Amino acid sequence: MMKKIIASAIVLLALSGSSVLAHGDTTQQTTAKETTVEQESLRVINPRRDMVSGDNNMVLTFSAPEGTTVTIDVYYNTSVSNDKQNYVQAYDTIEVEIGALKRGWTEVELKKGLNKIDFTAIYKNGSEEVITRIIEVKDMEEVKQQVEKSIINTSSTEALKNIANTGGK
Repeated sequence: MMKKIIASAIVLLALSGSSVLAHGDTTQQTTAKETTVEQESLRVINPRRDMVSGDNNMVLTFSAPEGTTVTIDVYYNTSVSNDKQNYVQAYDTIEVEIGALKRGWTEVELKKGLNKIDFTAIYKNGSEEVITRIIEVKDMEEVKQQVEKSIINTSSTEALKNIANTGGK
C-alpha cells in the first residue's frame, strides 16, 4: 500500500513539473524567434572567412533580408611589396537582388595572389553594410609547401589550425 502511495506521489510530481517546463520553453522559443527577425542582416556563407585557395574559381553565397540589393566588388592586388597592398577592381560590380528565399550566389574568377571581395548590402530602409573577405590564390605546390613548412615549425595543433584556415584546399 505504501509503495502505491509513493508511486502516485512521484507521478503527480512529474506531471506537474513537466507542464511548468513546457510552458517556460514555449515562451523562450517565441522570444528567440522575435530577436532573430529583428537582427536579419547580410551574412556571407562562402567564403566564411579570409582564406588561401588553390582554385581561382569561387562560388560566393550569401543571405540577406528580402528586397536587399547586394553588390559585389572583386579586387586584386597589384603591389609587389608584401607590406603594402594596392587593390585594383578586377571587373564590373556584380549586383544581386535578394528575393523570397533570402539567398544569393554568384561565381567569380580570382587572380593568382591576393584578392579582396567586398559584399555591400543596401537594405530597403537605405542603410548599408559592408563585409570584406581576403582570398589568396596560390598554386597547389605553394599550398603544400606552406602546409609542410607550418608542420615543421609548429606543433601539431597549430598545423591543424593552419590547414583548417586554408579551407582544406
